[in-house]
Amino acid sequence: MRKAPFSFDEREKNVFRDVCTVMYLITLFALMSFQLYRQFVLHQPHQEWDDIAMLMSVNVIVVLGAILYLTGAVNPKRIKLGYLIAGYVGFVLLGFAFIVFKYTVLLGQQVGLAQFWDYLLTVILISGVLAFAMGVLAYLGSRRIDKQIE
Repeated sequence: MRKAPFSFDEREKNVFRDVCTVMYLITLFALMSFQLYRQFVLHQPHQEWDDIAMLMSVNVIVVLGAILYLTGAVNPKRIKLGYLIAGYVGFVLLGFAFIVFKYTVLLGQQVGLAQFWDYLLTVILISGVLAFAMGVLAYLGSRRIDKQIE
């Protein structure tokens, strides 16, 4: 059997993880800065910066899912239903507040009652899909860790 070209001890692995985490966060915040600059300072149409926004969104969703699955530390079955519902409602309210703030304050558009309900419904649906997917990944990760322990 071949020996790995790099054999890190525990301390070196932790340093490597710390460096990767910091570089990931710097890259993510740089992408956010570029996207917001192009959107609000340069007033470019959304076709010019949609790719950056989608890249950031998918990246964050995949990283959160991977963390939930690989650590296996969160088991949704062990969390009280009230806490799960409160977290979901808080997530929806935060997302909805951001959407309303973006369109009314940052873009200076008028938001009618019909748009208000469309935004709310969209945030509820997207948040529901994300919460369900993250819950499934957390549950599967928890089961994977329990099987490894046995």
